Amino acid sequence: MTPYLLIAPLLILIALFIYWPLIYSVYLSFFDWNFVRPDKHFVGWDNFTRLPDDPRFIRALGGTLFYTVTLVPLQVFLPLGLALLLWQIPKSRLQTSYRIMLFSPTIIAYSVAAVMWLWIFNPLQGILNKVLAEFGVERVHWLSDRDTAIWAIVIVATWKTLGFHMLLYLAALEGVPRDYIEAAQLDGANNWQIMRSIRFPLITPTFFFVLVTTVISVNDDVFGAINVLTDGGPFDSTTNIIYYLYQQGFQFFQIGAASAVAIIVFAATCLLTWIQFKFVERHVHYG
Repeated sequence: MTPYLLIAPLLILIALFIYWPLIYSVYLSFFDWNFVRPDKHFVGWDNFTRLPDDPRFIRALGGTLFYTVTLVPLQVFLPLGLALLLWQIPKSRLQTSYRIMLFSPTIIAYSVAAVMWLWIFNPLQGILNKVLAEFGVERVHWLSDRDTAIWAIVIVATWKTLGFHMLLYLAALEGVPRDYIEAAQLDGANNWQIMRSIRFPLITPTFFFVLVTTVISVNDDVFGAINVLTDGGPFDSTTNIIYYLYQQGFQFFQIGAASAVAIIVFAATCLLTWIQFKFVERHVHYG
């Protein structure tokens, strides 16, 4: 019984903060309930069937798809490229400085980073427009133009996660046994051949981890940027399914509708995770 007693507090916390909210959300998704009134009215599947008729929900789905297609490659492959570049720099204070500089955005809260990015994207005094003006580019209204606002969110979200994923790749590269590299060099393999045939196959567990966690969390990650920079606008052009869920639950107090969206997000996340484990994990080399 001792092992079960030791893990009992953890199991209780998991049940209280993961399983119970999930079960209760399923229950609430079948009711019309507003925070301002105590009574709940059973509506069956109406909270689900009404969603396709909501233009805001359709726009949120489009934003979700855009963020997924755009940010997953950026947050998976760009950190890998930076890690490979840093790997070529001999270990020194310079390499350490680069690591700190690239990792620091990860530990900065969005509320703090927002002040900096609001200044960077400022159409009149922002440093980004000043740099672009040197190349003859006209003033860009980054956060008030529906065509550019979503790209501003992409820039901020990439900046926020870049350093963490890069450090994961660097740790994986440092874990590649030196014996394998030396044996390949003795056989006449060049750097590209070593990377393609030895280093990358041996870091595929890390690559797979980054891919899976990015697909799962990419739309959660952009929530902070959307919330503090654009509030989903202009004209819902930067909103996604997570921000739509937040608005339904905490701005419009439609708890039943928000719960229905949460169940859809949960089901879609489980499906995407299963697909990745089914078709991608077979290419992962564990040692």
